[in-house]
Amino acid sequence: MKIAFSNISIILLLAIFFLIPGTSADNMPSPNSSEPNVEAIQDVPGLFEICIVSPEMLETVRNNYGSKAIPLKVERGLFIGVLTPGTLYIRGDLNEEDFPVREIIHGNLEEKIGKHLIDITFGRDNAKTELFAKAPDCLIWVDTMYQKEDIEAIREYIDLINDLSQTTTFEDEEIALPSFKPNYNPIQYQFYKISIVDKEFFKKKLDDRDSASEQLLKDAKGRQAALVRKDHLFLLNDVARDERNHFLLAGILFSMGFHGESQASDSFFYPGNTKQTQLSDLDKKAIELMYGGRLQSGLDIEGIRKTLGIELKDE
Repeated sequence: MKIAFSNISIILLLAIFFLIPGTSADNMPSPNSSEPNVEAIQDVPGLFEICIVSPEMLETVRNNYGSKAIPLKVERGLFIGVLTPGTLYIRGDLNEEDFPVREIIHGNLEEKIGKHLIDITFGRDNAKTELFAKAPDCLIWVDTMYQKEDIEAIREYIDLINDLSQTTTFEDEEIALPSFKPNYNPIQYQFYKISIVDKEFFKKKLDDRDSASEQLLKDAKGRQAALVRKDHLFLLNDVARDERNHFLLAGILFSMGFHGESQASDSFFYPGNTKQTQLSDLDKKAIELMYGGRLQSGLDIEGIRKTLGIELKDE
């Protein structure tokens, strides 16, 4: 005899899995609504809405979200739910045998992280992964003109990356400034230089640019604003603060092997987000995956798939 899941049981199961609160029934869409109700939670950080809906409503949600919706299915192809940004929609007519939620959601999230990792890793200039050195410690060296706010931003980024990475560590007690004299014998650090320069110097770097190893970054107005490569960032001094901080982080991430772009609009790697200074949750998961110890330099896309044991299907 089959025992039906109640709506409350499903919500509790999912809330425990995600370790986040579910919303009340007042925020759930009615079966007669033509649009999913996600506005109530979009501006509340960390809140994940769980909605129990009819099969018809589930299909409407899936169609409305398009590629942003992750379909949840059991092995035999039963369509049981949709995972969208901020909201999980689950069919309300399911029974216990049809509802292996934990395994299905975990598999879909792992696939989503894997796809995102590939998107933000592979750009036009690299066909294989190139991780930052594991040892010795990496030292940020701001070797020319800088502002106090630049150093503060860099310190925040160092703390963030060190929290996400299990294999690469940036020196968090010292940021080398222009007067720094490196000790090359023996080499104490792996250096990443940041040069904040004037227009004349920046133009010279552009004229000498190696397009095979250096990537040009543009600001929101389409102006050439930064030049990044594996061991160096050149940044125009007159770039506005938010974009300035964005490019500082972009340079560090480029050095860590993230040369690609994302089509997720909330991602730091989305082409139009030149004023974004925070990583999305998916960005953080991808960085954790890249520097979690399972991946190494020299992997192509197929190598990443094989190493992670995930199947990345075309959307």
